[in-house]
Amino acid sequence: MRKIQLVILFSLLNSFLFAQVKTTDELYKTAKKLDSLIFDIGFNQCDLSHYNSIISNDLEFYHDKGGITAGKEAFIASIKNNICGGPNKVKRELVPNTMQVYPLYNNNVLYAFIQEGEHEFSELFKGKWNKGSRAKFTILWILEGKDWKMKRVLSYDHHL
Repeated sequence: MRKIQLVILFSLLNSFLFAQVKTTDELYKTAKKLDSLIFDIGFNQCDLSHYNSIISNDLEFYHDKGGITAGKEAFIASIKNNICGGPNKVKRELVPNTMQVYPLYNNNVLYAFIQEGEHEFSELFKGKWNKGSRAKFTILWILEGKDWKMKRVLSYDHHL
């Protein structure tokens, strides 16, 4: 009986130790910076120069309206052609207070984290930003060497 109690206690402690990080945590700040590089600078400003260094070669991006984009080159081309090269400018904003970050460990060594939250999209039409869809997202960031790489992305529940 004592052994079972210890196993349960260890499991509970483990879930507290490896739960969502606080907004003041360095990992949260890292996630916020990476989010800004992908979306604020890349998606919104169309500066894709840093994408090669933060996107995994075997990226998989799953979108509930646009299907699957596989590979870094396909993802970059999609942003370049559809977001930055289209006739109407689109921007993405992270919905305040929705981002959560969950670290992933292997033998107590951080190897990845999950970033999830909600984002809103707007389209520039006749000089005015018009609200578009709101959606949920989940991103798996993997530590490759010393660099964080966006590896798997889910963008879903798009609605007006």
